[in-house]
Amino acid sequence: MAVTIYDLAKAADCSISTVSKALNDSYTVSEATKEKIRALAEELGYRPNERARSFARKKNGTVLFAADLSRGVGFENPHLFEIVTGVERYLDEKGYSLTLKHVEKTTAPDQIRSLMHSEQADGIILHAGVLTKQLATVLVKESLPHLIIGKPDFPSQLSWMDISHEAAGQIAANYLLDKGYRRILFLMGDKQEDQISARRLAGLLAALEEEELSIETMADMTDYEKARTAMEQILEREKIPEVILCTNNYLAMGCMQSIRAKGLKIPKDIALMTFDNYPFSMIVQPTLTAIEVDMYEMGWQAARFMLQMIKKPNLQTQSFCTTPTIIEREST
Repeated sequence: MAVTIYDLAKAADCSISTVSKALNDSYTVSEATKEKIRALAEELGYRPNERARSFARKKNGTVLFAADLSRGVGFENPHLFEIVTGVERYLDEKGYSLTLKHVEKTTAPDQIRSLMHSEQADGIILHAGVLTKQLATVLVKESLPHLIIGKPDFPSQLSWMDISHEAAGQIAANYLLDKGYRRILFLMGDKQEDQISARRLAGLLAALEEEELSIETMADMTDYEKARTAMEQILEREKIPEVILCTNNYLAMGCMQSIRAKGLKIPKDIALMTFDNYPFSMIVQPTLTAIEVDMYEMGWQAARFMLQMIKKPNLQTQSFCTTPTIIEREST
């Protein structure tokens, strides 16, 4: 005969209500009690009725993840799926399911408003790539718990979670300074749209200003081909940079192609470094030194906080999580 919640409550020497709250990760139950009840549930082979749990919560047990999932996004933004994986794994452990939804930046406000009114999900996680001021207004006015992955580039009352890209820039600058590099060129993305590049640059500048040094930048490097062409021009200079720092792997690949075509060696003649470990830095030759952030952990933390917001609707966060790290390889 299957073990019931009544059996579990008797074994734990507590009320059925306490068992139910513990299994639903309620903030009103201590962590020690939650751990005790979960351990007993595992030991006794208790399996909760998910339909009953959803009914008791008056929720449908689903979280929505909305992002631009256009064709090719897996190559253009490989971190997106690391985030989604972290979100899904945490939700699955807590008895929730995840629904992915494609939305585009121009139509996102109407799409998200419609999704919120349809009550298809208990909460919604959105990628900052689709965020606009109009969408922010919709999210603030509606009652459905929300969390933005990525810091908005405008003041808002939104709940968001992000990596500290400024910290990543500082870590990169300090590493290069420690290695003895002084003539640094930073290839960054679109000046208006790529806020991640802008924040990384702010961190670079903060660290270099302490040493009374400056950094050369080239903006609007939006793809491999632009980086390759820019690098060809850079290598025609009488005095080339000591190291090229790229805001992503695609720009680094373009630089590497031009350096090789010129007959130069990395890092002997010019060093190369990139932000983000994926998708190429560990498999090209020479392997690329990278500033890495744990996007899986970010997704895990985002899901954890989303469930807290579902239980406590007035909860809000505007914070950074996980610490960028250096992965030193052959290119520096």
